[in-house]
Amino acid sequence: MEGFLAGWRTTTTNQAVAFEEVQTVTRRRRLRIWLPVAVVAILLAALIGNAIHEFRVMRADALALSEGVIGNLQSRIETEVGAYLGPIPGIVRFTRDLLADQDLLSVRRELAEKVASGILDNTPQLTSVFIGSPAGEFFMVRRYQEGEQRGLETKTIRRPHGAKDAPVMQLTRHGAKGEVLSDEQAPWDGYDPRARPWFVGAAKNEDLFWTDVYLFFTTSAAGITASVPYLNADGELVAVVGTDVELASLSRFLATLSIGDSGLALIVDDQGRVMAHPRKPLVTKDGGGELRLLRVDDIGDPVVSRAFDRYRVEGHGRHDFEVAGRRYISSTSSLSQLLPHDWSILMIVPEDDFVGFVAENVRDTLGMGLAVIALAGGLAGLVVRQGLRADQEAIDILERQAQLDAQGEAFGMLATQSTLFEDRGTNSLALVTEAVARSSRVRRASLWHLAATGDTLVCLDCFDQQTEGHTDGATLDRSEHPGLFEWLQNESAVSDVASSDDARLVSLYRSYLSPLGCEALLSVPVKVDGQVSGVLWLEDGRRSEWPNQVQRFARAIGNLMAIRQAASATAGAVVAMAPAGKAKADDSEAAPRTEARVQELNIDARLGARRTAAFAAKLPDGPHPVRADDVQRIDQLAFVSLRFSDALALARSADDRSGESTIARLLAQIDAAASKHGVAYLKFLTDRVVAAADPGADVDHATVCLAEFALAAQAACERLFAEQHAPSAFHLGMDLGPAIGSLIDRNEGSFNLWGEAARMAYAMADSAPPGTIHTTESVYEALHDRYLFQLRGHHYLEDVGEFSTYLLGGRL
Repeated sequence: MEGFLAGWRTTTTNQAVAFEEVQTVTRRRRLRIWLPVAVVAILLAALIGNAIHEFRVMRADALALSEGVIGNLQSRIETEVGAYLGPIPGIVRFTRDLLADQDLLSVRRELAEKVASGILDNTPQLTSVFIGSPAGEFFMVRRYQEGEQRGLETKTIRRPHGAKDAPVMQLTRHGAKGEVLSDEQAPWDGYDPRARPWFVGAAKNEDLFWTDVYLFFTTSAAGITASVPYLNADGELVAVVGTDVELASLSRFLATLSIGDSGLALIVDDQGRVMAHPRKPLVTKDGGGELRLLRVDDIGDPVVSRAFDRYRVEGHGRHDFEVAGRRYISSTSSLSQLLPHDWSILMIVPEDDFVGFVAENVRDTLGMGLAVIALAGGLAGLVVRQGLRADQEAIDILERQAQLDAQGEAFGMLATQSTLFEDRGTNSLALVTEAVARSSRVRRASLWHLAATGDTLVCLDCFDQQTEGHTDGATLDRSEHPGLFEWLQNESAVSDVASSDDARLVSLYRSYLSPLGCEALLSVPVKVDGQVSGVLWLEDGRRSEWPNQVQRFARAIGNLMAIRQAASATAGAVVAMAPAGKAKADDSEAAPRTEARVQELNIDARLGARRTAAFAAKLPDGPHPVRADDVQRIDQLAFVSLRFSDALALARSADDRSGESTIARLLAQIDAAASKHGVAYLKFLTDRVVAAADPGADVDHATVCLAEFALAAQAACERLFAEQHAPSAFHLGMDLGPAIGSLIDRNEGSFNLWGEAARMAYAMADSAPPGTIHTTESVYEALHDRYLFQLRGHHYLEDVGEFSTYLLGGRL
């Protein structure tokens, strides 16, 4: 044994030297990677920083330029509105003065028609010219269009001398060339010039009067009227001369303006009425179907509404705002210098229309820069890749060499150990599993013996590098793993499999490998006289493949074990493990070995007593028993908690034939398992199943029964989730500790259990990996000589301290 340890120290030294070489190569690899990456990162940061700076500067310049563009457009609109409305007062006065030498009440119709027709022909923004008298007589020439026919229409309203007689209305239409198309009398339409705002305002002001926007009587179009009174020498009103201007002409002008790509300009008043809009009609209907002027709210554009609200609050000028994540520029200016009304030009344009080209230019520049950097990075990547490939090959060579050296020395030392070929029980096999696991750098290495009946595999020894511990005695039965035994009989050489993907090994993976954190399995049969008598397993995490040197080494160890087995058979000894639950051949060594294992794992044998005392101290009467007749304190009681984490999986149908749900079938199987193993307490609460041992039964026997129930429940859950091809969405927890029991119904004999043991079982289930049984150290103390456990971690309990937790893997 001393020689073996000395040789093992030499192997460790060789591995340390190889490790230093690997570290040197690794540092060189990091330099090769990070230096080009740092250069590319600096270039990229400089490019992005320059692009951001350029964008901000160009954006500020573009916005400054936009102020001039918007100002010019507003001046243009003001000029157009001035040119549109400015001549009208002069035209109205000219018309009045032209007819002033005539008696307007008896003016000749031919003269008035010629004057009005000339004015309309030369002033396109006017729609009509008219004269009204205080007597209610009216004369108007207006433009008309019906389909493709257009021209001038003369409307004359005369009032007979008899007050009771209805007014006489004459309508005459002229074509585009002046020809008379129709001349007829028509029923009076109720029009009285004396009631119209243009007549009333001019008569009151005795000077030029501009009406507010209103709907024209004849066409129902939105417009305004300019009118002037004609007074005689005595200052009496003789007549009112006026002309109409439809605002639709202003809307058509606004539609011709180009304000960025999608900006618009409109004219509004302070009441929110729209005087001109490039795309909307100016007349709409209210809720009662009556015609009225269009308002800002009627447009239904949140951008226009926001711009108008900013104007009403902040007044004329520029206002920037944001709507739906997009920035807009708005500007308002007054038209009060042209009209005696509160009209304003409201101009709105998205900021992108002015600065969008900046983003595009910066984006193009950034794209070209990134392309250059990407090209440089690609070239650097090729160089780095070549260097990394060389370094990786060097590391692989060093690691393979170190592994080959370790395996060769381990095999040589094992072959020279005389104790290996003597019948010394399983203690000598610990050298084999530990040497195989360490030199092959796998998680676990185990040796198994196949019983003569061929129905049972018994673990002779298993070494786990993570826990630095040996276990033995685990059994695998053909009844629970039929695919495994069929696989062992058919595989004659080294088998390289991913156990989680092999249908024959699903049960082995779920019950043995997965709870211990292993997925890949390398199996080497141990054959004596051509018959499989055992197997060597190398277990590890997920692997894409097993290296050839590991397979060759495992085959060599398997042959060595076959020679040992044959030598033992020749000497009349059988190297095998006693069946699970039976005592060892040498009982005098079993107790010290168990005691040493407890000390090695730092297990506190007084944990149960400390937990009981701490729990009793929390009760109202201190450490004394509860005095109520129907409530009893229990010092040691085993609890199991089963928690489901996928409610949808439980709600699915278990199969297509019966229509039974998964949860119904699962609860039936769990209830059957509870009856089989004598579980006295079983409850199903929301997503959790709670089971407890019989408080009146022997603690050791009851704990074993509950552990068997937990394994049975685990197997039932695994089967149902596997049938649904779903992940194992269940978690089991188990504890052995103090509890309280109370009688609920004396007649029915029903009772309830709760306390610290139940709470700890809940906590163990909540922190358990999917598909596993997570136990406390108290459970390990009670069952470690009967079941296979793996150290999981640690847990802190108030007034007790820290203790270890374990995963229950199976029976020994």
